[in-house]
Amino acid sequence: MTFRIGVIGAGAHGTRYLHHAQQDVQGMVPTVLCRRQQAAGAALASEWDCRHLGDAQELIESPDVDGVVICTPPSSHFPLAKAVLATGKPLLLEKPITGTLDEARQLLDLAGSTAVMVAHTLRWNPVIRKVRDLWPRLGKVHMVRLAQRLEPTKLAWQRNKDETVGGSVLLTGVHLFDLVRHLTGAEFVSVDSRQDQILNPVVEDIFLARAQLSDGCWASMEVSKYTRSRACWLEAVGEKGQIFADYLDGGIVLRAGPQEERFDVSAKTPTLPDVLRDWLAFALGGAPCPVTLADGVATIQVVDACYRSALERRETPLN
Repeated sequence: MTFRIGVIGAGAHGTRYLHHAQQDVQGMVPTVLCRRQQAAGAALASEWDCRHLGDAQELIESPDVDGVVICTPPSSHFPLAKAVLATGKPLLLEKPITGTLDEARQLLDLAGSTAVMVAHTLRWNPVIRKVRDLWPRLGKVHMVRLAQRLEPTKLAWQRNKDETVGGSVLLTGVHLFDLVRHLTGAEFVSVDSRQDQILNPVVEDIFLARAQLSDGCWASMEVSKYTRSRACWLEAVGEKGQIFADYLDGGIVLRAGPQEERFDVSAKTPTLPDVLRDWLAFALGGAPCPVTLADGVATIQVVDACYRSALERRETPLN
């Protein structure tokens, strides 16, 4: 059986989905793409030997589309995802699942039994996967720290107040919030967050958040999206040891007592082939969902609490 997909939002990231679906996932083939820029969309469709449609609803309803991938800006996720759910077709929804918490909760209510997976792709990062395997060796973990340093955005919609509904908290912070839940198995209870605008004239491009989790662990999460360099770090401190990982370039250090172990794990392997394979296995009914819509809602709850905390300048419980 060939699983035919349609990709809505065939920009830089959507094109990656097209590439990996075509080249790396057996049994999957892109048949339709949708891109706002008509000429660019038509050229891309010709390159990947599929059809280009300028209307997303037409793609969603196309009989030669078995499953839909949404890679558009978050402000458009809710109406597009709602339209896919109405057809019952499997959906792979890029993070964040929606632009607001209210939309996320509505989407969860509407989903029913439809096969929806959220593309929190960092879960498939080889370094993160190894860290999760090593996690039990830390004993009870009381502190987790995640930090990402990124270049200023080159995407016009992230600097357009009419199109973006959030900055670094919504667009990048969700990666960190999801990883904290994924690694600890705990839920966020409260958040104390601050943010600022350095270079982006519309939304925050730096934030620092401290959170308490349901198991008593403290988490520190920060994103800087204004520098001319990159870094992605993870640190966890448990009663039996501590771990430091670089999930941009690779490498893990595990320290327990006087012992130190180093794991030469690369972070350069693309995550999307495995994301698409796991979505395919889930969509065809033979495997559990790796990242559920409820997981996506949980991250948006943290986003919402961060924005409320920054506005009120105090520690804020999750709604």
